[in-house]
Amino acid sequence: MRASALGGTPRFAEAVEIVRSAPLASSGSFALFDEADAVLLDLSPVGVFAMRPEHGTLVRTNHFLTPIPAADEKTWLYQPDSGERYDFVRARLKRTQPPATPDDLAGCLVTGDGEPPVTCLPDLDRPLGQRWASLATVTLEPTTRTARILDGTPAGIGSRDWRILTSG
Repeated sequence: MRASALGGTPRFAEAVEIVRSAPLASSGSFALFDEADAVLLDLSPVGVFAMRPEHGTLVRTNHFLTPIPAADEKTWLYQPDSGERYDFVRARLKRTQPPATPDDLAGCLVTGDGEPPVTCLPDLDRPLGQRWASLATVTLEPTTRTARILDGTPAGIGSRDWRILTSG
């Protein structure tokens, strides 16, 4: 999908083109947004591919969301766990009213027994290098140009203060 097909403001389309023009030697993901539009870009040496919001939300776990880079992905490293977490969050968001606040949205990420672990708590019985942990929860609010960062997982909402950053 080319930037012109993405819509949005000329500034937004220009930002997408800047990302597309950068040389890439490894893979990743990049969320790009302004007050009017948002896109998640899968970045890989084979190209930059756009994923649009669903139900007003961009959901990302640890795998490519678009088919071309996904074809050569190291699935043994991320699957099936990443796909299960992605499907779980998407289904949870579809079943409820759209979250009214960032706390409501982050609350959708708290999981319990028998659910895919959307956020990770370290398993100290695992060897070093395999004790995965979610270190921060971040919400981005383009209309207010605000980023809110919580030290730890969404389960900490209400027990920890958010660090709030705004841009002028």
